[in-house]
Amino acid sequence: MADSNGNNAEGTNYDRRKRIGSAIFQVMPALVLDLDGTIRYSKSGEFINGPDDVALFDDVEKKLWEYKNRGHLVFGVSNQGGVAFGLSSLKIVHAELDATLALFEDNPFNIIKFCCNHPDGTIHPYNTRSLLRKPDIGMLAILESASFENGFMIDWDHSLIVGDRAEDEEMAKRAGVNFAWANDFFNREDGEKQGVRSE
Repeated sequence: MADSNGNNAEGTNYDRRKRIGSAIFQVMPALVLDLDGTIRYSKSGEFINGPDDVALFDDVEKKLWEYKNRGHLVFGVSNQGGVAFGLSSLKIVHAELDATLALFEDNPFNIIKFCCNHPDGTIHPYNTRSLLRKPDIGMLAILESASFENGFMIDWDHSLIVGDRAEDEEMAKRAGVNFAWANDFFNREDGEKQGVRSE
């Protein structure tokens, strides 16, 4: 069974199934990762500034595939509030995401979601409060809904959220999902950027 992105989730060793009405759902845990500072970073500074500025930590792909091959759905969630301040645009965010995925030899992600809203922003309509923005759990709810539509039910009790900022940890806490800091999860030293893959 493939999801909407064409990723095949069959053949895993995590094969619990649940029947709802006449439908059978595959119950799978999720690995949910923040993007900036967790799987990718800016080659030029603190914030990614366009698709040519995207660098991928070299330790990411192998680790994500370890989880995917053990039966995890792999998701990305990212706040992109720069759009609300006019520092970026929806088009640029999509281009940066495309550039990120292009750095993988084999894309492990089932779904990636992002939120461009920030309540202190100046650009309409993104200068509004959104339940999608971390630390709220709206993006997790969307991931659950999208997975459900594709025949998968997320086992949140056996899932893991990985991030590098307090809002990532707080989102996990609010959702009642286990959390790991990116440096611990990937066995990185603070500020480590060597061994990265970029174009």
